[in-house]
Amino acid sequence: MSKLWSVAALLASQLAFTQQALAQTHQDVIYKKDGSVLRGTLVEQDFDNGNYKIQLDGGSIFAVSKDEIAKISKETPLSSTASANNGVHINIENNPTITQSPTHTLQQGSTLQAYGYTEKQIKEKHHSVRIGRMSKDITDSDDNGVSLGGINIAYQYNVDEHVALYAEYNKADIDSLIFDGDHYEKTADNYDRYDPHRNAYRGDLSYYGYEASAMLSTNNYQGWQFYAGLGLFKETFNGNDFIENASGAVATIGMGYSWQTVQLQLRVSGHASDDYGDNVSSSNTALQLAFNY
Repeated sequence: MSKLWSVAALLASQLAFTQQALAQTHQDVIYKKDGSVLRGTLVEQDFDNGNYKIQLDGGSIFAVSKDEIAKISKETPLSSTASANNGVHINIENNPTITQSPTHTLQQGSTLQAYGYTEKQIKEKHHSVRIGRMSKDITDSDDNGVSLGGINIAYQYNVDEHVALYAEYNKADIDSLIFDGDHYEKTADNYDRYDPHRNAYRGDLSYYGYEASAMLSTNNYQGWQFYAGLGLFKETFNGNDFIENASGAVATIGMGYSWQTVQLQLRVSGHASDDYGDNVSSSNTALQLAFNY
């Protein structure tokens, strides 16, 4: 009987030693749903309320709800420092330090993702500044009128993937005359043949205008984009002997392709205003180069 008790005591001692060794060589690890990881020792487990507290190796204690946790495991401790290929060094003892500015890229370790950003968030660009070439045609019901050409400057704020707010400024000078839908270079001989918009476009003509719209798009971020919008516009025409204003509603359709920071856009807008002459319509076309941030 004494030998049996001796064997049991030896086994109990060995089991206690094994458990102690396991505790010393393993640590509790909480994997959170947002991608972050907490390593240390669980000091409190409130199963009824679903709350956990973990003490990190550096001494800090974090409270975590079960709704935030993806899984809990016991693992071999990592080395005291971990080095990422992209130059970011994280001290496991809860003292994160950055010895090199992280690169904004999804390759080579996905630096931004290591700080909690998702791949979608990295690709999202909410601001777009654009510059391009625009043309404006003003014609009557017989397709006679004038065409102006100039510069287009615009800004777009992407509220989310499908909704955006857009504003632009256009400045142009007369470029050609339109007869029966065909464009002709402006000359001294043909310029007085037709005067759209109150029969007053004689001599040189310049134009500037503003517009603002709400846009709906298949995609406001990276990739192909197809969109449409409605808004308001205001414009001014300057001739040799007159200045005339017009305002009204604008409808826009367009398409483009966006890389991370650069995109190309082609937009076509139709303008409707009571300030135009009878049977007169106006449309703008713009090709834009955009810079996103």
